[in-house]
Amino acid sequence: MKLMSQHINSTRLVRTYNASTVLRTLYEHGSCSRSQLTRLTGMSPATITRITADLIEAGVLLEGHHGKSTGGRRPIYLHIDHTKLYVAAVKLIRDDCVVALLDLKGKILAIEQAHPASYEAQELLSTVATSLKDIFSSLSIKQEYIVGVGVAVSGICHPVDGIVIRSLNLGWKDVPVAEILGDLLELPVLLENDANACALAELWLGNARETANSMYIKADSGAGVGIISNKALLTGSRFVAGEIGHVPLIPDGKLCRCGQQGCLEPYIFFQTVREHYKNETGLEITHAEFVTLARSGNQFARETVQETASALALACAHWGLILDIEVITIGGVWGAFEQEIIAYCQRYYDSILEQSVIPSSVVIRGSSFDDVADLLGAAGLVVSNWFTPASVPFERQDYGL
Repeated sequence: MKLMSQHINSTRLVRTYNASTVLRTLYEHGSCSRSQLTRLTGMSPATITRITADLIEAGVLLEGHHGKSTGGRRPIYLHIDHTKLYVAAVKLIRDDCVVALLDLKGKILAIEQAHPASYEAQELLSTVATSLKDIFSSLSIKQEYIVGVGVAVSGICHPVDGIVIRSLNLGWKDVPVAEILGDLLELPVLLENDANACALAELWLGNARETANSMYIKADSGAGVGIISNKALLTGSRFVAGEIGHVPLIPDGKLCRCGQQGCLEPYIFFQTVREHYKNETGLEITHAEFVTLARSGNQFARETVQETASALALACAHWGLILDIEVITIGGVWGAFEQEIIAYCQRYYDSILEQSVIPSSVVIRGSSFDDVADLLGAAGLVVSNWFTPASVPFERQDYGL
């Protein structure tokens, strides 16, 4: 079992074109009468009556309040029963493997850290599957009510085939994640790069909801960007669009682990900050402790933040102008520095626009979701894919349901 299209369970009804169209309409509008659904979907009244009856019988739709009469019978409003359908989400990053269960609105109902004995693919994914099953069991949720599993991975992914092509973070190459995890859980699995998943989370639920072109800078566990162009995820023909971590950017910059000088990653990879701090003080430091140190005037922390702000300002300006971006979101610990980093990057970008007389503008913000953006994006990928069997999200036609 490799793709969602190969998985058949008792939710097959809601995967049909007509049913998914009705559900997407209700998802977007909250509730509708049958006559409103007829108008909004373009289906015939008879088709709407049949589809809604089937969905009510399946327990997916509920009848709610009555509307005002316009001369005939008072219309009954329908809405999705969000307690009957769920999405599982997984974040796969070394030392930060997290699983969660969400409802269709993106509310996290349960979240759990997975603790694999090793990062060998089969071992890690087996641990992930066990952790998810524990959540399902603890919440007494039946398998047939889970729409699918979204996975956000640090690395280059082939989302169509569900394969991690390469992940330096995990030490993986050509790992069929969707197939392995799908077989373990007997659920459909979708896979996406973690920066892309975060960009999708901001598009669906966060900073980029009202924009067509946005960018999420994954700045913490590595360096990469997720790019939304005309509300579509931009991946490139080989799925490497946004891999900016090892493209030299800073003149005479720091030496990177890849062997080049001036890459973005040495400035924003927080593990490097931890190592430098430990070398200087002999102490370990967490994200929260680092933020506190920087704001209290600690010299090491403040200088590190200033260096990172300069590097991120260059990244925002270079990529933002090339792609004509409207909103840039900076994730991870660096997005928490509103004045020191976010405002600095905004001023730098604005000054370039002013001096070059480019008729453009951008809004730079910290992430809306802290450390759960990966999970929200992974879950949203499944929801959007499930609702669009004929034309899957962002023109990714190979997913098909």
